[in-house]
Amino acid sequence: MPLPKFEYFEPKTVEEALYLLSQYKGEAKVIAGGTDLLVRMNQSVATPSYLINLKHIQDLNTIIHDHKEGLRIGALTTLHAIETSEIIMEKFSVLAQAASRVASPQIRNTGTIGGNICLDTRCWYYNQSHRWRQSIAPCFKVGGDLCHVVKKSDHCYSLFSADTVPALIGLGAKIKISSAGDERVIPLEAFYTGVGQTVHVLQPDEIVTELQVPNPPPATGGVYLKYSTREVVDFPILGVAAVMTLGSNNRECTEARIVLGAVSSAPVRATKAEDRLRGKEIEDDQIEEIAEGTVKEAGPIVHMGTSVDHKRRMMRVFVKRAIKQALGCANSA
Repeated sequence: MPLPKFEYFEPKTVEEALYLLSQYKGEAKVIAGGTDLLVRMNQSVATPSYLINLKHIQDLNTIIHDHKEGLRIGALTTLHAIETSEIIMEKFSVLAQAASRVASPQIRNTGTIGGNICLDTRCWYYNQSHRWRQSIAPCFKVGGDLCHVVKKSDHCYSLFSADTVPALIGLGAKIKISSAGDERVIPLEAFYTGVGQTVHVLQPDEIVTELQVPNPPPATGGVYLKYSTREVVDFPILGVAAVMTLGSNNRECTEARIVLGAVSSAPVRATKAEDRLRGKEIEDDQIEEIAEGTVKEAGPIVHMGTSVDHKRRMMRVFVKRAIKQALGCANSA
């Protein structure tokens, strides 16, 4: 299906891009790698009148590390650059792991970290051709008043499936959001609404410009595990990030974060499981119980083509693996 007609801009600075967004507020979309938006435009689920390409803004393609302030990543930095960055592999390895699991090498060479953070939610009924969608009643995601995934619901239950976001939330990342004449920095965790049709709090005249990741404490280890139908290309059926910090004796867990992807319309932190890990020396039987509790806490919804029961079984397995591996990494950090 051909792309809808649009007017195209290539700003060279953030200020120029923000001016264009303010001029065409609500009618414009920004594009970087284009691996998400162009697909949606081809399906006619996104039909912007104006397309603003950010790729030529060099200031947004950076990886900067400071021993006091931590890591700063420009929103246009490619996923390939993140997965191969020496400083990220050394000090923020869970992020490098997550970036390396996104789609294929070709897409990682094009797709950006900002695009992955702003990835749209997906649904078996929404991500179809325009002609196919005409055969069913319109859902919340396209301006209707129903959800085909969860019947009689009052909002959209499409899935958020970005690989890098669970790892970034596990690391305590923040994002800088800019608009004409203003900017704000918020925790990445607060960026997502949990409602499929709105996805995140980004306004039509705003763009994500930077990621800010604090330096992890000593004896911290993290892993990102992805379960998908195929090894590459596929979105996750389940993504699990675990980041653990051990005390001075390398036995007691002093800090823990477990973040799940592709289980809801936003990434989900398993806060009850985290509380059960903190301040304890973790044994295998405890990990079994925590993994079981995480399934109940997250309450996963159906994946495109995968049953809820199957996803729950995989959650038990992958949460258990992630905790064990993260503790092992922390022990050797």
